[in-house]
Amino acid sequence: MKKIILTILFLLIFTLKSNADVTPQYLSSVAHWGIGVASVGKNIKIYEENNSKSKVKAQIIWDETGELECKSTNMSCEAREMFLGFAPSNNVALFSVEDETDEWIQICYNQRFRLFGWIKKDNNTKYLSWGEFILSYGKKYGMYLFRDVPKSYKTLYASPDTASPSVDSFFLATHINPWLIRGNWVLVKVENYDDTQKMGWLRFRSDTGRLFGFVNLK
Repeated sequence: MKKIILTILFLLIFTLKSNADVTPQYLSSVAHWGIGVASVGKNIKIYEENNSKSKVKAQIIWDETGELECKSTNMSCEAREMFLGFAPSNNVALFSVEDETDEWIQICYNQRFRLFGWIKKDNNTKYLSWGEFILSYGKKYGMYLFRDVPKSYKTLYASPDTASPSVDSFFLATHINPWLIRGNWVLVKVENYDDTQKMGWLRFRSDTGRLFGFVNLK
């Protein structure tokens, strides 16, 4: 009986820990991509306008265990609904960004209902364009492609242009390491499932702003 109880507790802890991490898995799993991401600290105040005297729409507090506290009347406190990426054990929490000024960032703080508000930039809060995010975070954590990405986007090119010669393709990448960004393209080294390595330019974003992959924060 004791072994059964310990096993159940272990499974519960493992499940809670795994559910704390949030990364998109499919093209359709994100309602708002926007112009980039906002990397935020552990205590976020979201204002109605880009003015600290405006109404506070919500406050979100989180810690390294993934525990969340939300103060708002019109949103649930679910990490998968709020964050574009959330890896609390790595101190990473990301919102998608709609707009940016010198001092403020307009974020989507609820993907399900597309709720927007403003957060103030500080030492713990900063804006990254998609290219900056893919390069800086991708070099640390690596990248992955979404499970439903079309096969045509698993082609590597000689230069960042579909008119250039294709140099290789891959079926199932176990790791993608970004090296350089050019517009919606990234120069990568791909480790394939069969342990082969391939290099070339990969299109990571469409002309309309949808990403075909994400940084592997887990």
